[in-house]
Amino acid sequence: MRKIIVLAIAILTFFVLTGCGGSTNVTQDTQQSSNAQTRTENQKGDERMKGTKIKITVGDNVLYANLEDNAATRALIKKLPMTLPMENLYSREMCYRYGQGGLPTDRLRSDHYEVGDIAYWPPRGSLVILYKQNGEEFERQQIGHINQGVEMFENAGNKQVTFELTE
Repeated sequence: MRKIIVLAIAILTFFVLTGCGGSTNVTQDTQQSSNAQTRTENQKGDERMKGTKIKITVGDNVLYANLEDNAATRALIKKLPMTLPMENLYSREMCYRYGQGGLPTDRLRSDHYEVGDIAYWPPRGSLVILYKQNGEEFERQQIGHINQGVEMFENAGNKQVTFELTE
């Protein structure tokens, strides 16, 4: 029994001295490096998207929205220009359903929305323009924000809405 214990201690000492026991630190260092790289890429992306706007046309009305930088917004930009048949739902939002998984998400949030927010709701793959507040909180991927004019959607019914990237 003593020989087994002595052998186990010798093997353990060998692994510690040769660095085989230090793989946890290498993994942690690699993860920290990967996290730092992701943060740097996100900061570069935020700078790239800073000031990016879309033009939203509904009939004769034109609205402008500032965009956020995230996976859903970048995927949406690749689809522009586009015209979508949007439904006026719940007397608070214009909605187009891509279907679940229609856009990627990477920065979901769950809090109160603001009037003028453009968001993607993942469970039904819904792109929404929120034009009236009802106090609801829901999980969504923020796309951007329209600063003025969204009240035009009140009592508007279903509409064809065109989205274009501005320069």
